[in-house]
Amino acid sequence: MSVDWWYSAILELAKTAQTSVESSAIFDGSDTSMSGNGAYVAGQGDVVLGGNGLPEIDLPHGSGGGCKPVSLGLTDGTTVSNGDGLSYNPRCLKRDLTTAINQKYANATAVVNQILKPKDVYDFQMTMQGYPGSGNIGVHGGGHYTIKGDPGRDLFVSPGDDVFYLHYGMIDRTWWIWQTLDVRKRTGAQGISGTGTFLDSPPSANTTLDTVIDLGYAAGPQVTMRDLMSTTSGPFCYIYL
Repeated sequence: MSVDWWYSAILELAKTAQTSVESSAIFDGSDTSMSGNGAYVAGQGDVVLGGNGLPEIDLPHGSGGGCKPVSLGLTDGTTVSNGDGLSYNPRCLKRDLTTAINQKYANATAVVNQILKPKDVYDFQMTMQGYPGSGNIGVHGGGHYTIKGDPGRDLFVSPGDDVFYLHYGMIDRTWWIWQTLDVRKRTGAQGISGTGTFLDSPPSANTTLDTVIDLGYAAGPQVTMRDLMSTTSGPFCYIYL
């Protein structure tokens, strides 16, 4: 695969770090956007990550913070008040677009480093998340906290914002680009590292190609990790352009 191909794709990922999140085609409030920022809230505090002996990471507040009215989905991230969650259901979606976080953690250099530096999947995963104690939240956390509001301040209700799915589609795309640089190794057993729980909390068994993945109603029938390693060799049939 040519360097020019994936490098142009990476530059596309980081445009908003240069132009500002608010002016991007995703958040500019136009008819084809994912709506815009939340209402401005004066005096809101920063988000501070850390604790448990780790140094604190201060994430500045953005230019919104309040509600962006939407008319579909769960009322408060957990409760379906209209029966099916698909009917008209006006609610408050919080967003706090923060270009400074985009510029620091999810810029073009960060994404290039995410794809080129890791030579094994453990390093890829930890670079993506941010090594604990490194002061870096990675491009994954960078995306969450660039949007902040519901997708950042409360990770458990992140899917309540439709842009969450664009973010994770791009996370998947980044993984796929990384895999294509060494397909045989990175779609096989050496493409798996760690246990079935995040940072092994709570402790769980190491994941292998034969580990069964069951996400219940959210993902259909059970599959093994072997089925999930390639976007073309198993039940999936897609690539990214």
